[in-house]
Amino acid sequence: MPKIRLSGLILTLALFAQLAESATLIDDFTNFQHATNSTNGPFSVASTGLSNLQRTLTATPLPRTGSTSVVVEEGLLTVGNSSRSTGTASIFYSFDAVDFTTFASALLLTTESSDAAYQIQMIANGTSILSFQNLASVAIGSPSTTRFDFSQFSNPTAFKHLSSLELKLRGTNAAWDADFSNLSTVPEPSVTALLVIGAMGIFSGRKQKAVTV
Repeated sequence: MPKIRLSGLILTLALFAQLAESATLIDDFTNFQHATNSTNGPFSVASTGLSNLQRTLTATPLPRTGSTSVVVEEGLLTVGNSSRSTGTASIFYSFDAVDFTTFASALLLTTESSDAAYQIQMIANGTSILSFQNLASVAIGSPSTTRFDFSQFSNPTAFKHLSSLELKLRGTNAAWDADFSNLSTVPEPSVTALLVIGAMGIFSGRKQKAVTV
């Protein structure tokens, strides 16, 4: 096979793989929003791969005499608690219903930093629950990305017609603070496999044709 054809096929294969691995962005936290011991929203989010995404922030201190804040700004979701609060931050999204299972198998959230261990819960469509997960502290400059599979939720079929998603974040110690970024989906593995197999089939067919000519 001429080198130019082989190199072109390799480029095509790389492009297929890149497209298959591209995640759907839910929120990159660039649109400013803030709540302290209160609720703010719904707020229209521009930087998203979903249609008509609305975001509502709720900061709930514990005990009530403490202070909890949640801020979205410059690519970060920041949760902050006073020395007397182990409060919870809620980030609630509503959007046009979509079948997530056609292009994804899980959700991804990146923790940029956390000065203590913390917990996260997710709720899909208000009823399908991912129980609170315990996550370790994260040092500044060493971000950690956590995967949450649809199968971990109490009713995974909710993702076939998903129109809302809520994240709840809380610290295990008072004065807990953390920064998060890039809430997105994980591509469905079968999509990647089909594209790669298809591209390899093209390569095999062309190679066989070149040998028999």
